[in-house]
Amino acid sequence: MLKKSFILSIGLGLLLITLAAQPVLSLVRSRQEVSLSNPAEEIPVLKSAGKKNPLPDGSYFIWEFNQTPKMGTIILKLAVHDQTGDKVNHLQIYGRSDMPSMRGHHDSGEVAFKVNNQGAYLLPVNIVMPGDWEVILTFKQGENILYRGRILFKV
Repeated sequence: MLKKSFILSIGLGLLLITLAAQPVLSLVRSRQEVSLSNPAEEIPVLKSAGKKNPLPDGSYFIWEFNQTPKMGTIILKLAVHDQTGDKVNHLQIYGRSDMPSMRGHHDSGEVAFKVNNQGAYLLPVNIVMPGDWEVILTFKQGENILYRGRILFKV
């Protein structure tokens, strides 16, 4: 009887360990997918805040933060202009923030920019610890990716 109880306890313990490990294993897999989505792709670093960054169709965008990056939430603002300099907002733009040295641990996932009533694209960026950060921008028209670039900054 004691032997049966012992074997049953061991079996139950192994089952519980296996079940408890499932969320951790799925998190590890999702982090690997983030970092391995296209390892051959080299995403260019954008020019500094306030400078024109060209897009493939001849238009350009300018980016800036609403404040010097620090712990908490900061807002990334983009202004997109056509070839004549007029502000446009017909693109879908996504941002993904993370710490390159800790890839996946503070990954925001791909988040859509919102367009305000002045036609500027806005994205909240949550800074949870000091260090080197990046925001990867993805410009899309429909399902086609037009451009990708990244902003590097330090907190």
